[in-house]
Amino acid sequence: MSQDKEVTAEYSLKKLKQRIELKSLKYAPNHLELKINKLPDIDVYKYAFGSYGAACKAAGVRPLHGSAIDENFFKEDEHFENLKIFVDTREQKPLTFNVSEDLKLDFGDYTVGGDDYNYTYVDRKSDSDFKGTLSGGLARFKRELQRVQDFDSYLFIVVESDLNRLYKNNAFGPHKSNLEFIYHNMRLISHEFAGSCQFVFTGTRTNSQSVIPKILTLGKRLWDVDLQYYIDKNGLG
Repeated sequence: MSQDKEVTAEYSLKKLKQRIELKSLKYAPNHLELKINKLPDIDVYKYAFGSYGAACKAAGVRPLHGSAIDENFFKEDEHFENLKIFVDTREQKPLTFNVSEDLKLDFGDYTVGGDDYNYTYVDRKSDSDFKGTLSGGLARFKRELQRVQDFDSYLFIVVESDLNRLYKNNAFGPHKSNLEFIYHNMRLISHEFAGSCQFVFTGTRTNSQSVIPKILTLGKRLWDVDLQYYIDKNGLG
């Protein structure tokens, strides 16, 4: 190992171990947690250790999401466009898809049926929904996630914003929230319900409309994937 890699490995592993010890984590932080807390990112660990998984092993834990993404996520596929998506009847601002049908869902806002069904659901959030859910609505949301877990299902919480926009809207908008507290709750949710949910920030409502059919089609193949990392690195496909 080169001297530069040795220094990077020593420093980044120290920061990772400190985070794990400070928060008593069973799993190593995912991409969002590293980014929000200004820790070395996954690419730094890949450079120093060959993979983030190897760095996590050196730190004595498993990564929150440990699988590589299915490359079909980044490919154009007519199946994504023609997928029949079930929309929860309580969804207040439903996205528009080529083929859809209203249906009361047990949890989440979107899923698919038939041969495409794979216990995967999407919960759509605007930035204000996201902030409200992870503050005053936290207890209710945890009950929903418990139902997801009880049914051996998985919920992708797809947020129609990104971290920069959340910060700007919160700083200059009329209704300010404690983002530090909200991100704290997002971390708690992500670790408490590991294997049952993850948060994905798409940036816009249009992007959410594009990515949701991919999530629902690939389903279980994305459950253990740090989807936000790949979206930030490669785009939405």
